[in-house]
Amino acid sequence: MSPELYLAFVVATVIALVVPGPTILLVVSYALARGRNVTLALVSGVILGDLIAMSVTLAGLGIVLAASAS
Repeated sequence: MSPELYLAFVVATVIALVVPGPTILLVVSYALARGRNVTLALVSGVILGDLIAMSVTLAGLGIVLAASAS
C-alpha cells in the first residue's frame, strides 16, 4: 500500500470516528432532557438493537460464504 493511500485511509478513519452519529446525538439529548433512568433504558435499547443488527448481518454473511464455497 502506498503511503499516500495509507494516509488517506487514516484521515478518513479519524474523521469517521470523530463525527458523532445520530445515535450518540439521541443519547446525549435524552441525557440532558430526561435524566439518568430514561437514558439508561435508551442505551439498553441501543445496545440490543446493535446486537440484533450484528447477528443478522453475520448470519447473512455466513449464508453468502456457505453458498459461495460450493
